[in-house]
Amino acid sequence: MKKIISIIAIGLIFYNCKAQSPVLNMEDANVTKSKAPDNSYYKDVNNTLNNFEGTWLYTNGNTSLKIILVKSTQYFNGDFYEDLLIGGYQYIENRVEKINTLSDANDPSIGRAASIRGNNIYNNCRYSPVDDCVDGEKNLDLSINDVPLEGHIGTLRLFKRTINGQEALKANISMNYFRDVSGPAPDPTLPWRMDNIVLIKQN
Repeated sequence: MKKIISIIAIGLIFYNCKAQSPVLNMEDANVTKSKAPDNSYYKDVNNTLNNFEGTWLYTNGNTSLKIILVKSTQYFNGDFYEDLLIGGYQYIENRVEKINTLSDANDPSIGRAASIRGNNIYNNCRYSPVDDCVDGEKNLDLSINDVPLEGHIGTLRLFKRTINGQEALKANISMNYFRDVSGPAPDPTLPWRMDNIVLIKQN
């Protein structure tokens, strides 16, 4: 019986390694997800995504934005495995809650179905940088969905900071509308743009 169990265990280990091969460093400039071989593993080798995990809060008077981010490892997107940062957010405007998807952070397995998700790591100040960006610093480009209003998908750019001794994120959010409309696009739940906002890490 022990021999059978050992054979099964070895087989499962072999299958798992084969199912996630090759392992590709997502920060390698020569690696692009669009060309990743089937069943490869697009891995956060340097654990850069870990630095952005947590609960983060921006406040401005009676308006606030809370974001919760967690790391999802070895998520299979149908073509290959990848490490992702996923999560949700709560936006309150003039003390009225406009949207709350924080529960998305409770289940890392939902992967790219989360209202916030992505793993694009940059080390330059291209693509909508914050005003104090420095070339060479690692920063993130994530997607953010406006769940109540279908068609609005935004870009969430995150830069790690320390402000007054506290861990923080400096962020730019830019919402877009991806449906054909006659006339102006409907406003998203979030503002169309939020530039250089500071989110403080919560304990």
